Amino acid sequence: MRYKINEFSKMTAIPKSTLRYYDRERLLIPSLRDQENGYRYYDEIDFKRANQLTLLRNSEFSISEIKEVLYGLEEEADLAYYLIEKKAFILEEIYEKERLMKKIDQMITLSETGDCEQEYVVKTQTKPMQRVITRTCTCPFDEMGPEVNCLYEAAKEAVSGELFTSQQELLNEKIQYEIGIPVSRMIESKAVKNEIFPEMTGIQTLHYGDYQEIGQAYKVLIDYAEQHQLQTNFAFISIFIKGSGKKFKGNQAKYITEIFLPINYSGGSNNEI
Repeated sequence: MRYKINEFSKMTAIPKSTLRYYDRERLLIPSLRDQENGYRYYDEIDFKRANQLTLLRNSEFSISEIKEVLYGLEEEADLAYYLIEKKAFILEEIYEKERLMKKIDQMITLSETGDCEQEYVVKTQTKPMQRVITRTCTCPFDEMGPEVNCLYEAAKEAVSGELFTSQQELLNEKIQYEIGIPVSRMIESKAVKNEIFPEMTGIQTLHYGDYQEIGQAYKVLIDYAEQHQLQTNFAFISIFIKGSGKKFKGNQAKYITEIFLPINYSGGSNNEI
């Protein structure tokens, strides 16, 4: 059975203009085209494909995504796999939107309460040489729980200090950094990297509260280094004296983070074991 475009449009609830567009984009090519008058004729296979197209459009698949799906379908059961993936993408978008809303709420609260900036005290400090294990991370500080768990599971009873991050750099619009903990011995695990941090002298300050405004602490140390003509490569080390737990975040207003800026020290001199 073949159907003209007017009939097919009514059967599928797809406007004729959209059917012509699908034809141009090679998403739904009529099974037959009259060479003399150019009329399009559709069949049962086209009807099934049209229903798939409608399902995908109603599920907010873009045209490029629909092309990828339809070209990849070998049987109708394959469609479920693409729908499951699309659901996962949507859930990820919802999570990111919720996270953005929380940030906006925090900024609104700060604006309404008129909280003033912290007063940072800068001190000179020398840190002794220490053995550490590290992992590379790109997630925000308040979402690094799984990476933290991996470090503590590898170190177990060998943990000998506070969690820290170091060697921050911008990578594909995300901050890439090392997350690590001091340990009392070498750790045999493929999940972590063993390093030795040499003795370091630098300047440090403390940041109180969540990590939204922690950039102020970095600014204070950068300004101090510039004003006192200190030589540094700005390889900050952030030490989480009190912060998020392995699972629960707790009261973020009571977080304490030490920001340490080494002087006359190149991060590349760390020794990897």
